Amino acid sequence: MRHSFVLLYFLVALGAAAQRSPFNGLEVRPADSTGAYTILFGGHFHGASTDRSGFPAATLLANLDTINALQVNMVLSTGDLFLNADKDSARYARSLFHELQAPLFNAPGNHDVEGRTYLRSYGPTFMVIDIGEDRVILLDTERDNGDIKGEQLRMLQEQADETKGFHGRDLFIVSHRPIWAEGDKRYSPLFAGNTRGLVESNYRKKVLPLVERIAQRAHVHWVSGSMAGMAPSSVFFQQHTPGITYIQSAIRNEPRDALLLARKQGGRLSWSTISLTGQQLLPAEGYDAAYWEEHTGKAEPFNWRLVPYLIKRTLQRPEFWYGILVAALLGRAVRWLFRRWL
Repeated sequence: MRHSFVLLYFLVALGAAAQRSPFNGLEVRPADSTGAYTILFGGHFHGASTDRSGFPAATLLANLDTINALQVNMVLSTGDLFLNADKDSARYARSLFHELQAPLFNAPGNHDVEGRTYLRSYGPTFMVIDIGEDRVILLDTERDNGDIKGEQLRMLQEQADETKGFHGRDLFIVSHRPIWAEGDKRYSPLFAGNTRGLVESNYRKKVLPLVERIAQRAHVHWVSGSMAGMAPSSVFFQQHTPGITYIQSAIRNEPRDALLLARKQGGRLSWSTISLTGQQLLPAEGYDAAYWEEHTGKAEPFNWRLVPYLIKRTLQRPEFWYGILVAALLGRAVRWLFRRWL
């Protein structure tokens, strides 16, 4: 009993502390008197993994006025906010954090927690945020290489408790890795290039039973953001069961870049897509598993005019010359051994 009380106190304190963004210092805007609110979802805000500018994706920065005009209650990042937080945090503060007029929260990805800056400056890495009658849980799937254990697992167990747990209508669980896809015959092949451990996480054994218990009395929306660069869309949206929806949202500084908007009004939740490049988009529900199965692997034709540029970029990278040097040394060593043995 005493342990349960201490755990409950921990969760309440953690949720209260999480109401202010660690990135721009803004507080979560409460739902209005009718319970209405809006939440903007997106991830991989650093854009392409080859971008070394140190700034967020150009498609994101170009739409800050549009994002601010939405007057959302909060912006939730699905991870990989930074490519290198140690080097880029000052540029992010100047170009994104100071310009964004809504509180920003992030479920950390693998790039975020590399180095020391993120954990030192932007913790905690998992938290609870209440909005109206509903709740957001941000998870850190890098903490235990995709497993949800320790304090994070106890946090979910508390939500699943029929007496003291979550009793709102909609629960948002945000993580970088789509651990719900691991080991699933349909979902796993769609995200073959996402961040994952060498072995399957404990989602199916430890986490899914808790999610299913919560889904008996509320709708669980699990939103993730680890998608490989060849993804056919910035959005994946699949109702898995009547009470569980699996979602992915991430941008790559590409023409397909889009964000997801969740709007609660009149007690009902609706989802919509927002293009960052002006492309015509399907409704969020249109980017389901069937859409991904049909479009995955169908890349745009290669632009051969980029060949000189790509060659130049390759020759300018130190890794290329390190590889040449290592190959040359290995070649000489093999030749020496071959001659000696003969």
